[in-house]
Amino acid sequence: MFFLGSAFALICGLANSAAAALEKREMMQVGVGSRGLALLAILIRRPLWLLAMALSLLAWTAEAGSLGLVAVPVVTSLRSLGRGGLVVIGHRWLAERFARIELAGLILLAVGGVLVASSVVTSGAANPPLSDLTEILVAVVLAMPAWLLARSRNGLAMGAAVGILFVATGVYTKEISDRVVRHGAAGLLHVLVTPGPWLMIMLSVWSLSLIQQAFARANAASVSAASTTVSANGLILAGVLLYHQPLASGAELIPLVLGIVLSAVGAVALAGRELSAIRNT
Repeated sequence: MFFLGSAFALICGLANSAAAALEKREMMQVGVGSRGLALLAILIRRPLWLLAMALSLLAWTAEAGSLGLVAVPVVTSLRSLGRGGLVVIGHRWLAERFARIELAGLILLAVGGVLVASSVVTSGAANPPLSDLTEILVAVVLAMPAWLLARSRNGLAMGAAVGILFVATGVYTKEISDRVVRHGAAGLLHVLVTPGPWLMIMLSVWSLSLIQQAFARANAASVSAASTTVSANGLILAGVLLYHQPLASGAELIPLVLGIVLSAVGAVALAGRELSAIRNT
């Protein structure tokens, strides 16, 4: 089960990276004149953007399968491996340019994410379901910081906002996959009477609109790095708080602390050019 779940996580990362490249390309054509549902109404008429949505759906299906089979940290670390490919695609296909400090930031974020994940890996996957109240609180608590970041109009901040929303949708995805693991196809009927799937749909539409706007303002790899880093660490924290997955202790704390530090340094390095642009405006 571990290898199958890991394969699903890798497929999720690759499909998400391909989708991000297509979404960025389409936003280069559309521009940033529209927002929210109006922007999505324009994009839904474009075949390449619809292909990107199909790849995103494939990624979500693979993520659901992986979350039902392996622990959250394994999923988040393997899912992030497609980030480097976006740098290559962005440079060759999207005419994006990366400063050396941004490339260093991407590398530090990737290494930091792997270290954090490796320090909290557990063998368990399926867990008892969350209560309806807990599912609602997850949406409320995470929507507030996402809304504040989204107001900045900065590409990386909006990518971070998307990452926060992805934490919530990741929790709801895990709830669906856990119920299917425990009850089979009947688990889908159980989950439909909970608020999770419906909250997931609403937050997914919001995050979809935000990430299109973020792609129009920053490099695809940078936006994806911001969203993936936030969502990966947020899901690991959710695994500890909501599903009681154990944290590292003793000597195992070293990769955890080192991973957090490297991720923080990488985030600052990645955001350097964006922050300079804001100061100069």
